[in-house]
Amino acid sequence: MARSKFRIALIVDFITIEYSQRLFESVNEACKELDYELLVFPIGTLHSVRTAFGYQAVAIASLITKNSIDGIIFSTGVQLHFVTKSEIMSYIKGFNPIPVVSVAIDIPDCPSITSDPYYAYKAIIDNLIDVQGCKKIAILGLRSSSSEIRIRRNTFNQILEEKNVPPENYTYFRMSFDYLTILKDLETYAISNEGKIEFDAIIAFNDEMAYAATEFVKRHGLRVPEDVQIVGFDDLEQSQYTNPSVTSVSQHIDEHGRRAVYMLKKIFDNEEFEQKVVLINSAVFRESTCRLPYPEELINQKHVQVQLDAEKVWNARNLLSGLYMRNAQIQKVMNYYSETQFDMSVDQLKSRLNSDLRDFGIKAAAVVVYDAPIEQTIPFDYFNMPHRASLFCAFDESTGYDSEILPERIKFNPNERILPDGIINFSESGTICMSLYHNTLHYGYIVFRIENPDDSFVYDFIIKIVSSLVSSIFSYAEVSSEKTKFHKKFKELDAVANTDELTGLYNRRGLFDFGKTTLQFAKAMNQSGMIIYCDMDGLKKINDTFGHEAGDCAIIAESIILKGNFRSNDIVARIGGDEFVIISPGMKEETFQRIRDSINEDCRLWTEKNNSKYTLSISMGYVKFPSEKVGYQITPLLSEADANLYVAKRDKKR
Repeated sequence: MARSKFRIALIVDFITIEYSQRLFESVNEACKELDYELLVFPIGTLHSVRTAFGYQAVAIASLITKNSIDGIIFSTGVQLHFVTKSEIMSYIKGFNPIPVVSVAIDIPDCPSITSDPYYAYKAIIDNLIDVQGCKKIAILGLRSSSSEIRIRRNTFNQILEEKNVPPENYTYFRMSFDYLTILKDLETYAISNEGKIEFDAIIAFNDEMAYAATEFVKRHGLRVPEDVQIVGFDDLEQSQYTNPSVTSVSQHIDEHGRRAVYMLKKIFDNEEFEQKVVLINSAVFRESTCRLPYPEELINQKHVQVQLDAEKVWNARNLLSGLYMRNAQIQKVMNYYSETQFDMSVDQLKSRLNSDLRDFGIKAAAVVVYDAPIEQTIPFDYFNMPHRASLFCAFDESTGYDSEILPERIKFNPNERILPDGIINFSESGTICMSLYHNTLHYGYIVFRIENPDDSFVYDFIIKIVSSLVSSIFSYAEVSSEKTKFHKKFKELDAVANTDELTGLYNRRGLFDFGKTTLQFAKAMNQSGMIIYCDMDGLKKINDTFGHEAGDCAIIAESIILKGNFRSNDIVARIGGDEFVIISPGMKEETFQRIRDSINEDCRLWTEKNNSKYTLSISMGYVKFPSEKVGYQITPLLSEADANLYVAKRDKKR
């Protein structure tokens, strides 16, 4: 059945992030005005190396096809902390011919909405230096190659140069993203500086960093704003009711979302429009930079807001109410998790899932499962959506559909439509689509509608629980006895214990467990072969220069190259940070030379294709088995291969 309304996909990283929630709210409101349907796709982060199996989340974007979606709004800024702009451009091209609007980053050949922090930062720095009398400024940047972060840093440099502030009066730090790590980094600075805090102003590149800076300053016996003034960025809701409230920068996220929807409307209507829109950020002054009263000339500036005690008291009351409700929801989720910690059959889960989701305030939901789980052992950008899936369970109070009342099994092709017609009313409100996965296995997806985006963290928990439940019934549907269950669980645990979490290769334990068996079999067959010891070149330098996310990306790339150049029956393992071992029965020297050349070429091509700032390469040493001295014994063979590796590395440097 043809759709009567335009349907927009909003691609974000995580629905639990306040930035994404606010963007969702603004896009949703604009879609309601235009009578468009909105579907939200939280894809996590592209090339994800932050969590072991977080890469699975991106699979949900495969539902975005020309059959199901008319236009896309892509929150690109959050992705550029982890991938390059060229990689984002390549990913966006994969959605052709669906039009895409980029929010936060200017993407070539793509309508884009960006923001300019100059006037906001100018007002803030003018206040710190000219009004508050600050002399020494610490700028807390992020360990990221994002163009947004680069723009903020360049803006600071420009303004400080315009004000003739000497370089010795400000210091730039590169920090991590999360609160606890930022605190640790700041404490490391304090220790290196013999406990002295020499700054009287700290400007952070996001509000969470500003909260950490406030805690750090207080721990060292200083006051905000009397001794140190603190500025954040993003203007999170919490910044209004911290003590003291935090001066920040508003990007006008609501306007970003609204403009993006109306850009798509122009595209749908074949009308001309401005392809590149730049929104001016506003400075939001609060208590953390108000040691001295704000002067009238500051308050009356065009891109300035002032929020002090009156707003703070009102918001603090809302905060207490919200925290009480949030704690109650978290307790409810934890109780639900405890209640579902038993093996359920397919029918048992089907019979309770609809009512369970209703209990959490979800008004409409549908769980879709593939005919068979799809294993995804390594990170990917593009997921091959299967052509056969079935509706596991579903309900929608607005359509009246309930799979408990109509239990027939509905099969369909998810490449042609996200859900069968008549199941969920997408026009009712913004609908969210999320991947259902557990570890390396992808089971399907869930589509649900929520009333309050602020509660999205609760629904994120619920989705993870549902994923585990679906995983459980797939794993045990065919089990007929407790003994079989025990053996299956033991095998799964054993596989986890033998697998390197980052790369999916065998770990050290797996190498010895399966390597011994392989060598014993080779001995029984009177077969020769090789043990190859590998060491990545310059991983420490990559970590030190570009950060551990880049190092993890290099490790994953190297593991894929190694796996692709050896046979399926070879043992390929990662046994340390930058060390790999391959046990290859039947391997000859001439074959090894050819494979080594192929690996070197693959490393070169990866470096070139990804425009990498570092060169991916690896050194290799080997030993033949059986050895005259130790035969097929794995430990001494590994030691000899390791020694030969360092000879190879030494020769490589000559």
